This record gives sequence, C-alpha cells and structure tokens, in this order.
Amino acid sequence: MNGPHDLARAAEAFHENGFVVLPSIIPVDAAEHLRVLTEQRYQDPQVHAAPEELDLLRGDVSMMRVFECDPAFREMIDLEPLVTLVEALLGPDCHVIAQNALRIPPGKGIINWHIDDALFFPFLSDTPTVPAVGSIPCFALNVMIALSDIDDVQHGPTQVIPGSHLSGRRPPYSSDLPGAPTSLLARAGDAYLVNSQTWHRGAPNQSDRTRYLLTTAYGRRFISQRFYPFIGYRLPDGVLEGASARVARLLGRHGKGPYG
Repeated sequence: MNGPHDLARAAEAFHENGFVVLPSIIPVDAAEHLRVLTEQRYQDPQVHAAPEELDLLRGDVSMMRVFECDPAFREMIDLEPLVTLVEALLGPDCHVIAQNALRIPPGKGIINWHIDDALFFPFLSDTPTVPAVGSIPCFALNVMIALSDIDDVQHGPTQVIPGSHLSGRRPPYSSDLPGAPTSLLARAGDAYLVNSQTWHRGAPNQSDRTRYLLTTAYGRRFISQRFYPFIGYRLPDGVLEGASARVARLLGRHGKGPYG
C-alpha cells in the first residue's frame, strides 16, 4: 500500500456520500499481476466449459470466487488499510460475502442502475429530513480495486449517485437517470468502497481497451455469504493453507455465536 490514508475521514465520507475513494492502495505492478491472472482465468477453456453448478463465470464478464484460484486474490481480502476501514464500518466480526473479478471488454458494461441485493431501509423514503450522517448503519459494502487505468468516462468507470444510500429507494433499473452521476475515475491500484445501498452502475466501456476490476464484497456477521451453491458450498482444499486467523474469519471460520 502506497501513502497514508486518513481512515477516520474516509469513514465519515463513506457515511455521508455512500462511497469513498482511496488512491494507490496497491502498487501498479501488483495491479498488473492481478490483471494478468484475471485474463488468464478468462482465457482458460476449463472455466468456460465448467458445468453451471460450479458457477465460475457469469454473464461472460464476471469470474466468481477468485480467492479459490490464486493466493494473490486471497491476499486482497485482508489488505491494509482497506480491511481496517471495512471492520470499522461493519464490525470486527464481518466477513467476505463475495469476491469476483470483472473483465469488461469494449462495448460492454453493467450499465443499468442498481443497488446490491436487498433494500435495507425502505422507511427512509417517507422521512421528511435526511438522516444524520452515520445514523444509518451500513450492512454490506463492495471494495473495488482498479486493475487497469479507468481514468476517463470512455473507459466505463463505476458511476454513483452521492447520498442515494439514504434515499430508502431503489433506482429505476435503467441505463438513464436524471442528473449527472459521479464517475469514480481511477488508476490501476486505486480502490473505492461503495455502500450496497448506493445507486451505482458500470458505465458502458466506449474505449478500445478492456476494463479490469477486482470486487470484494463484505457484510456484517448476520449477512449470509454468497458462495454458490450456498448451503452446499465448501471451501476448496488449500484455500486456507497458511491463512491468518483474520483471513480464515473473513472467509467464514467464525467462533461460536448467539445462535450456534
């Protein structure tokens, strides 16, 4: 990780805006290594030929659970200072709920506006005033690390609507919204955190180069992990080999709790 980051200020900005950008989280050569691994996995014929129940590739752009395929991806799960910020936002017993690598070629994009999964606070849409910053807890968030330069809107950056995590509403599932969104432009190695309730999308990639992004989603302890096929999922042998206690917990090895 390059350079200092003010995590208290980052947490405040995250609560206020529904996202925060942290530049230079990993060196450019580390981002390049992950980009090469992502491309190699995409080019692997076995990934494309795998049966659907293995859930290795979705929509021809998203490679699922990449922590299974190379230790370099697993290392990103407890990357500092990201993981300390995530634990400050979600609690010390939070865990990873997904980790996917995105490969968005020219002409493609996850272009429809959406939130991730459930709408947690629908009552907010009926409140006469905007809730105080930090008064609405975050239950889940996505950490996105740029593996290639996405420094122009033509490259298809993640776009967000600041403050939309406090709206208590879903966006219309459309590629168009009134007003101008904020584009999270990034260089390879930059990272940004996005609240699961923040309206966001991937703008269409209108450039001549592929966009690469590593996304690791975290949730509070009571948010279930989303490793397909869910109840039948088992971590592959070797994934936890040499892992720290923190990584093991982030991948689901929790201690006993109030329900079991």
